[in-house]
This record gives sequence, C-alpha cells and structure tokens, in this order.
Amino acid sequence: MKKTGRKILSLIMTILVLGSMCTAAFAEAAPAEETAAAAPGDAAALPAAEDSGIIDANELQQWMDSFVQEHNLNQNYMRFSVGFWYSGTGDSWYYDADQWMYSASLYKVPVSMLMAEKEAAGELTQDTVVNGTTLEYLESTALIYSNNDSGHSMVSWLGGTYSGKCSDMTIKFTDLPESYFEQDFYDVSYYTARYMTQVMRTLYQGGDAKFPHVLDYLKQAQPDDYYNRNAALKGSYTIAQKFGAYEEANGNNNNHCTAVIYTPNPIVVTVMTRNVGEYQNIIAEVGGHLADYALQLDQKLESWKQEQAEREAAELAAAQQAAAQQAAGENDTAEAAAPEEQSAASTAAVSPEASTATVTAQAEETRTPVPESADHDAAQKKIPTAVLIIAGVLLAVLIIAVVLLTAMRRRAAGEPEEEELDWQEPETLKAAPTGKRSAERRDEERRAETQPRRGTPAEKTGRKTESAGGYKPKH
Repeated sequence: MKKTGRKILSLIMTILVLGSMCTAAFAEAAPAEETAAAAPGDAAALPAAEDSGIIDANELQQWMDSFVQEHNLNQNYMRFSVGFWYSGTGDSWYYDADQWMYSASLYKVPVSMLMAEKEAAGELTQDTVVNGTTLEYLESTALIYSNNDSGHSMVSWLGGTYSGKCSDMTIKFTDLPESYFEQDFYDVSYYTARYMTQVMRTLYQGGDAKFPHVLDYLKQAQPDDYYNRNAALKGSYTIAQKFGAYEEANGNNNNHCTAVIYTPNPIVVTVMTRNVGEYQNIIAEVGGHLADYALQLDQKLESWKQEQAEREAAELAAAQQAAAQQAAGENDTAEAAAPEEQSAASTAAVSPEASTATVTAQAEETRTPVPESADHDAAQKKIPTAVLIIAGVLLAVLIIAVVLLTAMRRRAAGEPEEEELDWQEPETLKAAPTGKRSAERRDEERRAETQPRRGTPAEKTGRKTESAGGYKPKH
C-alpha cells in the first residue's frame, strides 16, 4: 500500500509540474496575441471621424442617413460613399467610405502627383518630353479633359501597368497602413472614398511646392459639372475637382468626383457611386451641404481652438506637477537611503560649471518624467481564459491528491500493512532476549534431571484434573 501511495503521489506531482509549465507558457504568449489583434489596418478598426475634434460625427451621420433614404441610395448593387476633410483642424469624417469601387479616371490625380514630385525635385520640367510629348501636355489633358492616352502614357513612363495604374507607388500619399489595401487596389485600380480623400488632402497640403501645376489644372476641369452644378458653390468658391466615369463589363456604372473646395478653410469632398442615377446632382448636393457645414465649423473654430489650448495647458500643468512630485519623492528616497553621502555632497565644493550641469539635468528629468504607470497598466491586463482553465484543472488535481492521501493515512492507521506481516516476528519472541531465555531453559532441564520422576494421582487413575484438563472428574 505504501508503494501504491508513493506512485500516486509521484504521478500527481508530475501533473502539477507539467500544468505549471503550460500555464507559464500561455501567460507569456497572451500579450503577443493581444498585440497582434490590435494591429492596425482593418477597415473595421478605422473610425468614421479620424479625430474626435470639431466635427460632430453624429450630426453628419443623421443628415447622410436621411439623404440616402430620400434618394433611395441603399438598394441592391448600389454603392454610395463619402469622404470629408476640414483643413481648419485637420479632422475627417467618412460615410461608408471603405467600399472598393473601380477608380475610373480618379487614378490620374495620384499619377500626376508622382510626375509632379519629379518636377519639384528638378528631374523634369513642363517642357520635358515624355513618351513623345511634353509633361505639360500630359498633365493638363489628363487632369482638365481626362484624356486616357495621356494618363496611360504617364503610367507607362513611371513603370506601372495598364491595369494597376501605379497603385503601389501612391500609398505614400495617405497614412493608411498597407494591410488596409485589398489586392484589387494593386491589380485593377480599385479605390475607396477614404483613400481618395487622403490623396487630395496630401495634394492640398503639399501645394505647388511639392506638386507643381496639379491643382492649377484641376481648377480648370468641368466648369459646369459635378460640384460646379451646385449654384451656391460655383458662384462662391474655387473648385479643383477630378471626376471618374466608367461602365464595367459586368454592367456596373461607376461615377465619382473628388475635389478641393476653397471655402475660407478649404475642404476636401469625395463622393463615389456605383449604379446611382442622377449621380452628378447627388454629388453636387453632397458637396454643397458639406461646404455649408464647413462654414458652421468656421464660426466656432476660434472658440474651439481656445478650448483646446486651455485643455492642453491644463494637461501640461498636471504633467509638470506630477513630475515635480515624482522628483521630490525620488529625492526623499535618496536622502533616506544614503544620509552620509548626501551630507558629504552638500559640504563638498562644486564648480560653477558642474552646478549648471546639475541644474540642467534636473530640469530635463522634470520635463521628461518616466511613466511608471506603463508597467502597472500592463500588469492589470486580463488573465487569458486558457490560463484560468489550466489553473482550475491544477486546483482540482491538488484537491483530489489531498483527499486520496488523507484516505490512505486513515486506512494505514487502522490495519497493518501486508508487507510488514510477512517478516514480522511474534511478540513472544520479542519479549525476552535470546541469552536470557537459554539460561532459564538450562536451569529447568537441570532441575528435571535431579528430581525423581513420580506419577501424579491423575496419571494413576487416568483421569484429568481441573488444572490439567479444565473439567472436574465424574463421581
């Protein structure tokens, strides 16, 4: 039984050790899995408003939902996407803006930006001959009149393909991660409203310094169509726009338009549609509404900037106070740990240069405190489910082990072990030492030899006595 108990105990200890190793492995692997899950790039992780700034996303969402319902834009095989960027604060807002649609002629904007970059770097000029004609002719005809031959000629000169349209070269005009882009973006030039809005934002921010002539050509495009169909826009603001229209072989009719609309704080508006009737009027109406909304943002821009400045000042003051408290705490700890060193340092002579360096170092520590809460926050992460399950199994095994060992001890206390009975000597043999027992036997034998043998009355009569047989004789 003891051997069996030892085997059971050994088996349980082995299970506990293996379980502990598995638990540690799961605990170490969990943060890596969590980080992988948080990696950016998925469209679902991209917000409608990139910043929680001045734009009221709910207000725009409600208006757009009503607009879609009014114009029946949510039917089968129909697509409607909007992108909006406000230069006053750099905030963006999107409506269903991650639907991939054929770019049509929108690709001519980022391709022209690639050519313009080379012009800004001094590699090209407007008079440079590219594939048999000047760069000025290619850019102007592609952007103003949407000439396909000019667009394809620039793609060919850049080393792109007819289908891909240099898409892999134009990702740099956005801050979107590579994981955002589907394969159709590279293979057949499919775009989203989010992508095209960010391209136009980059174009506006770079201006003529980075992309010479591109905006100037776009300002001449479609003077009476698309966003210029909105009378309020055409009569009030300059519009640099590029349209795209193409019917695919499967019958899908793509019609898009992206533009920089020069309101007091210029905005970018991109509308992409598929199989939408009266698309030019739809695009013009959306552009007009977002331009009006930008004017509302202009009215509260100053107060919003003041609120932002006050908030930033308060955050900075709080950070400086926390840094000062941390520095004071560190000084108190150092003084308590080494009072003799502190006393010696205070009495030592310090040169002006060393004193200045010390003050500068302390100021740097105050300005850039080490965030101690990072490790604490990491320690507060939730325990992975797998670790909890393994811990529960180990606890159950431990309880079973305790119960088995307790039962075995109780049984061992109640009866002798079988292995002990095989070799245990009788108690009578253990009672007296061997030497003493031999002496007593020799004395008895000596007395028996010297004493005459006489028969007892019981032997003569052949009857047993009470002392010998345990019963009385019959009379």
